[in-house]
Amino acid sequence: MSITRRELLVSSAAAAGLGAAAPQWMRNAVRAQGTASKSPEKILVVVLLAGGNDGLNTVVPYADDRYCDARPTIRIDTDKALKLDDHVGLHPSMKLLRERYEKGEVAVLQGVGYPKPNRSHFRALDIWHSADPEAPPRTGWLGRYADGIDATREDSGIIVHFGSPVALGVRRERAAPIALESEDSFTITPDKKYPADQAEQQTAFRKLCEIEADAKLDPRTAYTEIVRRTTASGLAHADEVCACLKKTKNESKYPRNLGAKLSLAARMIAGGMRTRVYFASLSGFDTHAKQRDQHANLLQNLSEATDAFFQDLAAVGRDKDVLLVTFSEFGRRVAENASAGTDHGAAAPVLVVGPAVQGGLFGVPPDLEHLVDGDVAHTIDFRSVYTTLVADWLGAPAESAVVGAFPSIPFLKSV
Repeated sequence: MSITRRELLVSSAAAAGLGAAAPQWMRNAVRAQGTASKSPEKILVVVLLAGGNDGLNTVVPYADDRYCDARPTIRIDTDKALKLDDHVGLHPSMKLLRERYEKGEVAVLQGVGYPKPNRSHFRALDIWHSADPEAPPRTGWLGRYADGIDATREDSGIIVHFGSPVALGVRRERAAPIALESEDSFTITPDKKYPADQAEQQTAFRKLCEIEADAKLDPRTAYTEIVRRTTASGLAHADEVCACLKKTKNESKYPRNLGAKLSLAARMIAGGMRTRVYFASLSGFDTHAKQRDQHANLLQNLSEATDAFFQDLAAVGRDKDVLLVTFSEFGRRVAENASAGTDHGAAAPVLVVGPAVQGGLFGVPPDLEHLVDGDVAHTIDFRSVYTTLVADWLGAPAESAVVGAFPSIPFLKSV
């Protein structure tokens, strides 16, 4: 039976997320995961608020009359905002994050963006993912970080990505991240046409993926060999993921949606995965119409999932080793539209959560008197956030991930 190039690519890419035995050389590569960084025990969890989160209803400038006037139907009233100081407060659905803020475990970075902001979902996401507003994106900032600490250049296990498609932010030059939709996605499903000997099918599949560590690529079969290498790497890491998930369980109650992803991350961390970066998305923030309830539900999901995640980490003594950071491709316009929603804007807040955070407000409240094309102007460059996360938290050179030199922000405790 012949197989097309497309069929080979699709089947092999799917197999890279399945669990099976892998060659010993690949297992050794997993164990030898990059250790060039200064703090190998530190973990970063990145959460994309996909669609363009309304920053003004997340971190609410409740004391500014301009905010109230611009949003007659969707504003958060002064008595409802969870006050952080005399100027701003969190959305009322974020009660659990407010409690962590009061314990000094949440840094609120106000007005995060970049010069000449783009309001296109696709282009804005490319900019945030690549950390380069100028050049066409090839790799992501997290992918370049992983490349920088991976001596083999082929270790997929440095990054775990929840959901599909895989975000540009984790794209690397060679290795692909571990990607999974759910715990059940890490199994081999035998061909239903041939149910008689499933064990034989699995053995044959594993054998197909085995290659020697020092095997040289034949130009005539290079494509096939690259796919086999990628698949073998995925299988090796799938075994590690399955082993972690089998021996761990969640103690906290998680909400659906983002909670399902963070609950898996908590179990992988508790189970001893050496992954350095976990990436997850929470979708639905493109709130052009009827924003009030939809946005409230999303922020509640974020707040409850994050709190449950850190409760689980605290139970196994790993909470101080983990930071969770949120970002969105842009904020929303100051004025609400005719559909009780908001349109694409520019700068917005970034939240950084964890016991290692130097909690509090960073930057200045949005200046609603001096807008730029109707949008909140940025006062913190997002690449400064990335610089802090890569250099000060993960312990790698900032230039490995961020294009250009940007100062760190002091939102981490001294360690």
